[in-house]
Amino acid sequence: MPTRRSFLRTSLAATTAILADVSSIVANETPTISKSSSDVSVDGVKFLTPEAPDYAIARKIYNAGISTQPRVIACCTSETGVQHALERAKAENWPVAVKAGGHSFEGFCLNEDGLVVNVSALRRMQLDVKTGNLIAGAGCQLEEVNRFLLARGRFLPAGSCGTVGLAGLTLGGGYGMFARKWGLTCDHLRRVKMVDGAGAIRDSNEDPDLLWVSRGGGNGHFGIVTELTFNTRAAPARFSAWKFRAYRLDPKRATALLETWFEASADLPNEAFSAWIMNGSQVTVLVTTIGSREQKGLVVFRHRLAGLTKKATSAVPSPLKKSLSWYYGDPGPVYFKNASAGYYKGVADIRPALPGIFEEVLSFPGLVFQINTLGGAISADVDGAYPHRAFAYLGESQAYWESVAHATVLQEAIGRMRAHIAQAGITRHYANYPDLAFKDWPTAYYGAENYARLQQLKRRYDPENRIRHPQSVQLPD
Repeated sequence: MPTRRSFLRTSLAATTAILADVSSIVANETPTISKSSSDVSVDGVKFLTPEAPDYAIARKIYNAGISTQPRVIACCTSETGVQHALERAKAENWPVAVKAGGHSFEGFCLNEDGLVVNVSALRRMQLDVKTGNLIAGAGCQLEEVNRFLLARGRFLPAGSCGTVGLAGLTLGGGYGMFARKWGLTCDHLRRVKMVDGAGAIRDSNEDPDLLWVSRGGGNGHFGIVTELTFNTRAAPARFSAWKFRAYRLDPKRATALLETWFEASADLPNEAFSAWIMNGSQVTVLVTTIGSREQKGLVVFRHRLAGLTKKATSAVPSPLKKSLSWYYGDPGPVYFKNASAGYYKGVADIRPALPGIFEEVLSFPGLVFQINTLGGAISADVDGAYPHRAFAYLGESQAYWESVAHATVLQEAIGRMRAHIAQAGITRHYANYPDLAFKDWPTAYYGAENYARLQQLKRRYDPENRIRHPQSVQLPD
């Protein structure tokens, strides 16, 4: 059984000297894949079947409970390689899934008896020191992006889990501890290159709809993204964090603490982020800032939480490079279930569901219920497919286990939590926290109007529905 600390470290993750005489800086971090006589290779791609020595490595994903076995994994090292992979899939009439970081919670980056295009080797990064723009391959992961940028005084607001893929995070939206200050990761996206479902190379500089859809329109629908360009920010000088803990809570005390958290978090400065995390009868409240520790809303927040909790800890202001590593989480694989618990504008939205949620979390060790602050710069009007900007909070239902028996119990409990949330009238959900049990997932993730536009773009980019998974955008009727 994982420890409470491992639960919290994982849930808090749920997400690096510029030379004056050069115009850009490039990093290449490409994993090595060995050669085998049983492998089939063509220009820019290596096809792996289950008996190949590297198949298990290429298939590895974060969710250890997913057992899906692709027929072939195409490990691509170039845009041309991606095109060759799609050519083979079309010739064999195989469905295609797309894998980069491998953090799709429901395993949408794999498929059964189809072909998976693995772009994890596309790790090249280039920073234009004059504009601050970052060009990143689709296989880049957050920890290496942070390391690359912070070493050069720049930063890209993103999630916290170090092994999350930058591409997948961005395509679904991408929030984290810095989004209230600067917006979502997808809000920083300036250009996308993609090989569409028909094998054609698309560039958002020539096709503005591709940029729109890549700002929150989800993963694995239209093609294989190979390269992304972002504007970056000047790296913050310092990062501060506090944790407040309350123990042996019953539903009444947990509700009072949560209502106080909602009230106090509404006045946090945009430089601050907070998460409310319930694990068994313990609640941990995290609050962070890249601004002044003495901003009024932050001081009031800490004072109010200190009065209702048993233990408070504070980390001294630290450089961002050091601080981010605290939240990188377990590198995985991990046996878990993590699903969206809905978007809220305030406590009134979730209040009807709290008795049922708290009963489950208090009754079943391994369950975690978490709420994160949004708002701030996320609320800005950005031209993109992400539809949830009016909501100030996002919930998560999580479960962690090590045995099959415990998995069944916890997954059933997650199901009951899902029902309580739906009965409270909460219908909007985060596409990067999918759940196969969501009935109206198109509207939940994208909104009805945006989904209709996504379907039209599906017809343009992937008219044969080659690239698909259980919750991928469907072709219009």
